[in-house]
Amino acid sequence: MDTVPQIISTKDLAYISDMFEWNYNAYKEINHFIGEVKNEEIKELLESASSMHYNHLQYLMAILSGEKEEYYEEDDYEGE
Repeated sequence: MDTVPQIISTKDLAYISDMFEWNYNAYKEINHFIGEVKNEEIKELLESASSMHYNHLQYLMAILSGEKEEYYEEDDYEGE
């Protein structure tokens, strides 16, 4: 499905909520470890992962607010 329906089912909303929680928890954990790591190469990898999870959070919020098409171009999201 390429477009988000105007109405999201309860089951879909529960899954989106789970995805948000997974990404939010990963984002928080990664940001914690960024402060703990001394190796710059590892720190850069963690910052990249943090950015990916943050983008996923923003994407999920855009879906829920009905702004998905305005927030991302389809090619921008794939592979992130």
